[in-house]
Amino acid sequence: MRFLVLFLASITMFLVGCNSGSSSSSSSPASSSSAGSGSEDSGSNGSDVEDTETEEEPFVDENNNGISDQREFALVEATMADVHAVLAGEMVAENGEALTCVDITQMYIDRILAYNDTPQQNGGLPILGVLAIMPNALEQAAVLDAMYERDRGIGDRFLHCMPVLLKDNYDTFDYPTTQGSYSMLGHQAGVDAHSVDGLRQAGAVILGKANQDEFAYFTTGFSARAIQVRNPYNTLESPAGSSSGTGASIAANFALGGTGSDTCQSIRHPSSVNGLVGIRPSLGVISQHGIYPLSHERDTGGPMTRTVTDAALMLSAMATYDSRDPKAAWYPETDRPGDYTQFLDRAVYGVAGRNIGVVRDLGGSTSAAGTGVQGELIAAAVAKLEAMGATVYDVYLPDFASLSAGSRHYDMNQYFVGFEAEGGSSPRRCLSSARATDTNDRGDCAGIDGILETGRVGPRTAGLVALTASDSPDLAPTDTQLQAIRDMRDYVTGVMDAITDASGNPVVDASGNAIRVDALILSPGPTGGRTCDFGSTTQMGSIVVPVGFDESVGVPRGMEIFVRQFDEGTGIGIAYDYEQETLHRKPPVINPAPGGEGGTIAEFNARQRAAVATYAEQPPETIDPAHFVEVLEALAGPSDN
Repeated sequence: MRFLVLFLASITMFLVGCNSGSSSSSSSPASSSSAGSGSEDSGSNGSDVEDTETEEEPFVDENNNGISDQREFALVEATMADVHAVLAGEMVAENGEALTCVDITQMYIDRILAYNDTPQQNGGLPILGVLAIMPNALEQAAVLDAMYERDRGIGDRFLHCMPVLLKDNYDTFDYPTTQGSYSMLGHQAGVDAHSVDGLRQAGAVILGKANQDEFAYFTTGFSARAIQVRNPYNTLESPAGSSSGTGASIAANFALGGTGSDTCQSIRHPSSVNGLVGIRPSLGVISQHGIYPLSHERDTGGPMTRTVTDAALMLSAMATYDSRDPKAAWYPETDRPGDYTQFLDRAVYGVAGRNIGVVRDLGGSTSAAGTGVQGELIAAAVAKLEAMGATVYDVYLPDFASLSAGSRHYDMNQYFVGFEAEGGSSPRRCLSSARATDTNDRGDCAGIDGILETGRVGPRTAGLVALTASDSPDLAPTDTQLQAIRDMRDYVTGVMDAITDASGNPVVDASGNAIRVDALILSPGPTGGRTCDFGSTTQMGSIVVPVGFDESVGVPRGMEIFVRQFDEGTGIGIAYDYEQETLHRKPPVINPAPGGEGGTIAEFNARQRAAVATYAEQPPETIDPAHFVEVLEALAGPSDN
């Protein structure tokens, strides 16, 4: 009943046009949402020529249904611009009929039901990207349809009817968040994570929760709940992680956009191997509020989409100022762009005239720009950037070192403080009751209030949870640790401001001036070594964009465009220009369930609620731990911990 009341209250807020605190000091990106669908160039040159006659485009009708392909809405590879076009009547369904937000949302639900759990011909295994479909998804869409009718359009809702899948560590007021773990069943937030609220205020439909590596510890797509997320391009290959379910699901067109979180590569690597655009912004851009942490000095949320345009739109919604997050003070509201789609102007923010550095030495590693096929693809991408007008330099960062601060135990317990203060309800209250102290008000956490003490953490993850619990719950970041992080960021920024050669000598232009690079290029994984620490340590921003396919395994590869702190606009501008010039993104070829049917939302959610069918009807506290581990190991293999 409480959830129903909250949901109805949310509907009421929508219908009166309330915009509760998610507005920005800058203008809305609503007018820009039709720009740059990833399949055409919609940059800034469209207004340069006036009164010019245009040739009528040829009529193409591959489906032989009498509807031009340009007017026919296709769910696969659809963009936000396509959804807005179909709602405006500029596009129609395959049968020629108009579509509403409810219709579009149902199409995505039907696709998840038909494809998510179905063994694929490209490897014989299911994708398993989606953990749960929101039971109220169609109700959310119906509210948006009513608002569209009232406003005669999308109004200022630039994400109007964007079906979004959230990584399972983002809190939502209307559905539990479990971090991919049986130990967290029943963990229900009282309010949305700040970034989720921003998505809703911009008009997104929260379609469901995506699987993830349990507690975000791994980068392979494994959790006790999902068992193993698979790459939709080749289900024998890794989807990477920990935002594995988001990466696989958006690649498979289970939603229009998704969210990830990144402590070290967890947005960047899945984006690379799933052919996606992923933004890991500088810390402080997106609030950490309502996102279950691993390390508050490294963690950030971010969007994962199929196009740079849709990623910029999502970032605009997610990156509003939040006074609850201390890191937001690093980036005052008056300094925030508000509308990141402004950087989709290729003439102003594109590649031409840029100085771009390729990382050749990262703390002693000389493989940061990728190896093997991915290294060749990134090298070809760099050559393309040069052909597009960039000047390319080698960049050396021999003194880089990976850093963090505080303890993960402290950060996880700190999360529960805010969760409880805002009306959250959970059977868990701390990471480990055996190690509970008064720090973060966890002194009364007892018994199975502790995550570790439930015995319901998956066997592969349990050792890492125990290791985290062995850290001090009292260890907040020290001033010395935080200063070391700032010093490392200053070192990297200093090198970007005035690059040196491999011997440490200044590199200058013909006039003797120091060379300042706008961005750095490196590999986001799977090759190149542990490059993820670069952005995570410095707390600086990155955007990943596809560069092609490793044909030996049939899986995409990406490159990471690394920028200065709070300079996400530069990365977006370079990535968009490169994307439009190359159009590397291609969807995976996947097959639906026989007959195309996948049951109902309720049946799907019940099936996902317990990957091991034996436990489908049992709450975790009644499960015998020894039997639980035995069955899981039979399914997933023995624990390595």
